[in-house]
Amino acid sequence: MKASRTASPGASIAECYAGLVLDLDGVCYRAAEPIPGVAGALEAIRDRGVAVTFATNNASKTPAAVAHQLRDLGVPATGDDVVTSSVATAELVTPGQRCLVIGMDGLREPLRDRGAVLVDDHRTADVVAVGMDRGLTWSDLRRATLALRRGARFLGTNPDATFPEPEGQVPGNGATLAALTTASGRQPEIVGKPRPTLFEAARARLPDGPVMMVGDRLDTDVVGAAALGWDTALVLSGVTTADEASLADPPPTYVLDDVGGLLAPAPPEAPV
Repeated sequence: MKASRTASPGASIAECYAGLVLDLDGVCYRAAEPIPGVAGALEAIRDRGVAVTFATNNASKTPAAVAHQLRDLGVPATGDDVVTSSVATAELVTPGQRCLVIGMDGLREPLRDRGAVLVDDHRTADVVAVGMDRGLTWSDLRRATLALRRGARFLGTNPDATFPEPEGQVPGNGATLAALTTASGRQPEIVGKPRPTLFEAARARLPDGPVMMVGDRLDTDVVGAAALGWDTALVLSGVTTADEASLADPPPTYVLDDVGGLLAPAPPEAPV
């Protein structure tokens, strides 16, 4: 059972925690569009002494590029404030291994930095690493399938079936992994949420004390954080509806309209 403490009179939900781990897509922005009020809410949260870091399953951008995007939205951030599934994926690759990559620079750069050799020839690949790729082609799927059927290791940055854009939900990396699983008969090793690797890397960037995950997905953000014993705040600014949240198992600690809801008064017995 989680411990609890009595919140100070007038304290916000956020102030019940030493730090918050925030997802990005559907929480801070949708594609390139900021979610209204996020920058001001995060400024207020930090002004109250609560540390904030960011953890994303999106493998299409490097941490530095994500931090740049956040700064463009008015949220101060550096690459050290951001943990991505692509960086965690690269850490599973042995320097010198040959990697066939489906993914964008956000995955390719960490693999190169790790010392992996990126290849296009399926016959030489030791590893197939799969992340979000907006330029995905049938040829990419063909080469990856052939490498997997030869026995290459199968790494997936994240299992997200969909990806939020302003016009609605579009195929995410989980859709690509499903296609490769169907064609190869192989199951990927998932690195991102809900697996613990990303949560633990983000936790290491926060001070001691209770932490909470703030995300928009039940199947990754809430399930993964709850498995580690964390509290969770589900925001309805992304892919999950209020009806879906009401049926969730495990249920989120809080269900909020958006990040601004973290500034609402905490209940008298705040779960931490």
